[in-house]
Amino acid sequence: MIHGGLQINLKKDHNKVFVNQCCLRPDMIEVTDDLWNNQQFTKLREKNNQNIWDSACWTCQANEKVNTPSLRTGTLEQFGVQTKLSGPVRLDLMFDIGCNLACRTCGPQLSTYWQRHLKEHKIAFTAPRPVSRVDDMIDLLRTLDLSNLGLVVFCGGETLLGNSYWQVAEELARLVPNAKEKLTVSFQTNGTQTIDKEYYSIIEKFHLVKLHISLDGIKERFNYLRWPADWNQVTNNVLQSNQNLPVNVMFLIEETVSIFNLYYQQELATWINQNFKINRLGDAVNHTRHMAEGIFGIHNLSNEYIRSIDSNFKKMLRPEFNESSRGIEKMLEEIHKFDTLRNQDWTKVFPEVAEFYSKFAISGK
Repeated sequence: MIHGGLQINLKKDHNKVFVNQCCLRPDMIEVTDDLWNNQQFTKLREKNNQNIWDSACWTCQANEKVNTPSLRTGTLEQFGVQTKLSGPVRLDLMFDIGCNLACRTCGPQLSTYWQRHLKEHKIAFTAPRPVSRVDDMIDLLRTLDLSNLGLVVFCGGETLLGNSYWQVAEELARLVPNAKEKLTVSFQTNGTQTIDKEYYSIIEKFHLVKLHISLDGIKERFNYLRWPADWNQVTNNVLQSNQNLPVNVMFLIEETVSIFNLYYQQELATWINQNFKINRLGDAVNHTRHMAEGIFGIHNLSNEYIRSIDSNFKKMLRPEFNESSRGIEKMLEEIHKFDTLRNQDWTKVFPEVAEFYSKFAISGK
């Protein structure tokens, strides 16, 4: 990803362009000219050539410490080691925050439904206005050397709402003449939307189209985390898509690991193994995990929680980890606030996890 990745983020601002090498790195770089050979990218590539981990790559490093596949290892497996490239091998594109869910581990920066939810309850927030920059993204893609491109990932919002992502996909098929032979296009989706047949012709212009379906648990745990989605409706969509979409569509289940679901990791893995292990042609349905950012991240684990989890997961904690009473109390206040607004109760949906935090007081409850 350091040598072949490029994330273009147009969601942070209505006019500016931000980039990074990888969607998991937290620090975005504003650029006004060269997206690909800016000074920051060059420094990071040089550091990587010395076989030194950069501190912002901690997510992949943590995964690999517990023998879990990471984005780094997956990319190396797919593309091999490639350096001194004239343009990206992988693109992650972010230009629209239109979304129909307000997931607990997300926020108004990435979801119009989150913004609506907060406005309805007169809760102040800071986030970009919901303006799609699809035309700006197409203009930027026309400036890049796409001769090395093998993978494009559309990041939402919800990428299957509306047609803006399909517009960009169609332009990519035009810009990459051999897209049918080598280009994979992935849509990150929450599973609530199906793909209309009018888009099948665009799908068939690519070598593969992959649906990265966000599932963070099963049944009532899913409903809590991916509010207001419904587990039965989403899984029905997923299984029907497996039967109906063009044969070059593959699937990946992408799980966001937070304090809510870390304890229940095997539940989703078991469901996938029993219900959605392969697509209809026998291709494997992959299951990947990434760590939640923000207040529900594993930095807010309690000592009781840590004692309950597998020793491998403990290796994912930073060496300097200490239980943060204030951080946990703020997290519990946030949980209580939105449980009240949504008529939910996390102590009933995640009873074991709630017990790990029973020693902490929640002010105002």
